[in-house]
Amino acid sequence: MLRLNNRVRFTDSETAAMLEIGIDLTGVRTQSAINAEFARWANALARRRPDLLEKIANELAKVIQQSEELTAGHDGNRLEPSW
Repeated sequence: MLRLNNRVRFTDSETAAMLEIGIDLTGVRTQSAINAEFARWANALARRRPDLLEKIANELAKVIQQSEELTAGHDGNRLEPSW
């Protein structure tokens, strides 16, 4: 994904990969459009497979927790990538 301010662009392979799980990024050009597409996808998943949405939410929570733990243990004297 390429970003410039609020504008975004996806490669054909990124668009195809997201489409495999039901997220249609065709024509998406802004961050708000990305948010809208993910909201549409999450709402559809909640109606059809709430168990799967719960698993995804739990995994995301684990990743966020691990990220916060790494940030809390960060040594301010070392240079590290910001991502």
